[in-house]
Amino acid sequence: MFEKKQSYTPTEAQRAYVQLDQLVAKKTINPRQASAYRRHITSRVQVTLKPSYTAQAARRAKAEIVKLTEAGTITMKSAAAYRAHITKRTLAA
Repeated sequence: MFEKKQSYTPTEAQRAYVQLDQLVAKKTINPRQASAYRRHITSRVQVTLKPSYTAQAARRAKAEIVKLTEAGTITMKSAAAYRAHITKRTLAA
């Protein structure tokens, strides 16, 4: 079965999504249960943010945020907040 955790890193969340897809394919759980687990995971994803970013690090971090949003790992609102955090803390060169 699927084991819930208190928090997930983005990588752990993606692995959990793959595991849920496999459980649905094997018919161990139904799609409705998988959807409930996905909502649980999404609400507990924690992204590590730094106190400051170089221009290059900011670009990489924003690209990673886009990938996480497209994968459904983080919500659009969270992505916007993370981008704002990164922009505010990017060091001017």
